[in-house]
Amino acid sequence: MWHEARRSERKVHDMMDAARKRAQRRAVFLAKRRGDPQQSIQAVGSRSRMYRDDALYQATQDQQGLIPWNGKQDILIDRFDGRALLDFIRDSGSRHFRVQEKSEEEEELEEFVNFERYRDLIKHRRRGCRY
Repeated sequence: MWHEARRSERKVHDMMDAARKRAQRRAVFLAKRRGDPQQSIQAVGSRSRMYRDDALYQATQDQQGLIPWNGKQDILIDRFDGRALLDFIRDSGSRHFRVQEKSEEEEELEEFVNFERYRDLIKHRRRGCRY
């Protein structure tokens, strides 16, 4: 009876260890997949022949394949352009932030908060701790 209980306990522990290892492997796998999205960008190229098509060239130069974007006649894009799927284009000039002047109390409070923020780091550095 004791041996049987011990065997079932060992089996449960083995199953728990296997589940823990599986969870760790899965976490590592998902972390690799979720990593920096720019690391997963791939550029793939292939050879192709160039064919001269004067009619297509002339149509491109005459802007026949361009359509107004979002109903704005001054912004023309190619009909196959991915920007046609966007709803709007942000104006780069619309990001004007006003710098508000701080009162003396706010400046003193900010100075105190910065002092408190870095005080522990300075203490540890004096004691010789690097991290």
